[in-house]
Amino acid sequence: MKTADHAAQVRNGSTVDPGSRAARLGDLSQRVPPPRIADVWLFPPLPQVEDSSEFLLFTSILENGGRALYSARMVPANGTPPHQVVVEHGRAPADRVPGLVAGLQRRLGQPNPARHVSIDGDGARWEAFVEQSREADAAD
Repeated sequence: MKTADHAAQVRNGSTVDPGSRAARLGDLSQRVPPPRIADVWLFPPLPQVEDSSEFLLFTSILENGGRALYSARMVPANGTPPHQVVVEHGRAPADRVPGLVAGLQRRLGQPNPARHVSIDGDGARWEAFVEQSREADAAD
């Protein structure tokens, strides 16, 4: 979601909104290597929270096959440009994650389900997801 509050950066001669989904995914891939990303859920902005933006929930693949569960959201910083904050919320067996996500969605009261993207540690899936996000960002 683009707003006037999001400062634009110029990279390679083109304008990149640091709050765009593609930029946010690029930031995530710097924090967690795509071969470790299992799933991404895209939650719409929360209508009851002012200045809310789409937030991401994602899992990384642990050595034991379990998943670490993270959230990523844009936050306004007093006097600085908005930036993405990534927080690890816990770890769980892979088969428990869908239930955790469904419970979160119920608590948030979202009428529409979060969009789920399965990456499964596949670099090609990750790149396709990032490219789809760039195209969606350009269309906005």
